[in-house]
Amino acid sequence: MLGMASLIGAATTVVFLMIPLMLPPVWAALGGPAGTVERDRVMMKGQRQSRGGVGYSVDTITAAGMQVKEYISPDGTVFAVVWKGTGIPDLRLLLGEYFDDYRTGLSRRRTPRVRGPFRMKNDRLVIERAGHSRSLWGRAYLPSHVPTGMKPEDIQ
Repeated sequence: MLGMASLIGAATTVVFLMIPLMLPPVWAALGGPAGTVERDRVMMKGQRQSRGGVGYSVDTITAAGMQVKEYISPDGTVFAVVWKGTGIPDLRLLLGEYFDDYRTGLSRRRTPRVRGPFRMKNDRLVIERAGHSRSLWGRAYLPSHVPTGMKPEDIQ
């Protein structure tokens, strides 16, 4: 009986140790709390810099040829994300709950190309992306969350 209890205990330990491996990476997704920015830096194995603006702050994470900026409102909400570099980050993670809006926008394109500039705008979300091989950029922001006094052109 003692052998069976030890076996069950070992199996339970293995399951609990594997749970973190099964969870998706956590990013400070658009519309989410700012508290996850540090986790982003760890996941990207990058360096983080923070700077304040008038009515917002920007956390920049640099890693492996990619730079991701997360714009944070005074209430602690990520209201914009900007990326540039040699590739495209995982937009499902960066856009969070707004990723489905992005996919819908892609499906409505007149030309079903993956390459080439893309712009989508609705009441909830604005997304722009462009570039060419090894030099890609994009941005996404929530128009209703952009702080007073800040213009969309300031999100770069």
